[in-house]
Amino acid sequence: MKLGFIGTGNLASAILRGVVAAEEIPAKEIMVYDINLSRVDELCEELSVVAAESAEEVAANCEYVVIAVKPKDFASLAKNICEEIRSNNTVVISTAAGTQLKKIRDCFGFDVKAIRIMPNINAAVGESMTALCTSGRVACSEKEFAMNLCTCFGKVTELEEKYFSAFTAIAGSAPAFAYMFADALANAGIKYGLPAKTAQDIAAQMLFGSAKQLLESPFTVSELIRNVCSPGGTTIDGVCSLKETGFENSVITAVDKTVEKDRLMSASK
Repeated sequence: MKLGFIGTGNLASAILRGVVAAEEIPAKEIMVYDINLSRVDELCEELSVVAAESAEEVAANCEYVVIAVKPKDFASLAKNICEEIRSNNTVVISTAAGTQLKKIRDCFGFDVKAIRIMPNINAAVGESMTALCTSGRVACSEKEFAMNLCTCFGKVTELEEKYFSAFTAIAGSAPAFAYMFADALANAGIKYGLPAKTAQDIAAQMLFGSAKQLLESPFTVSELIRNVCSPGGTTIDGVCSLKETGFENSVITAVDKTVEKDRLMSASK
């Protein structure tokens, strides 16, 4: 087997669907295991991937293993599959938040080939922003495999691990912030008489188009803002209000809190 998944939660399932849809790896070369066996059966029925009976079976049969379990469960899982991983010289790809490469090596008890990726929930629509870093034993071809894997469900950037906490805040957690912003805009629309679904659709399309502008426009963010704000117009009053009521500071504080929690999780493992 080329690729294995241990854990099939929302994020792992989104990644798996993206990989299968991209057809870079045949479904029959992908093995999946989760303690929730009914979840595995559903994914096998939907995607034609191969079910495993245990995490050890995945580790024993796959060249690359995506470990997508909760951070609190990582150490016990690593202990259970370490012999299979060592014997096969398997590359471990971890999605566990706050679990650094050093901790991954410590959990396995040897210098495992480890790749750490940090996708976000937008993998579900093929638009994740994923960060990636690797341990010293990972070969260039193995890193390239992981990079290509991540492009199956969005974009990927290689980052030094010291930046992962900041990345987690502005890419991993921030979709929730964006949804809150969209919800507030929709509620404002409802206040002025728009139907709820219409208001939500308007807010969502606005965010989508604005993101596309950010990615494709040659202008800086500040220039894009100025382009919307006609002198003496309506938008500049709204922008000034957001500044006066602490919008930017609230966003930065939210990022600070997320970074702080991620670092705390890393230190406590």
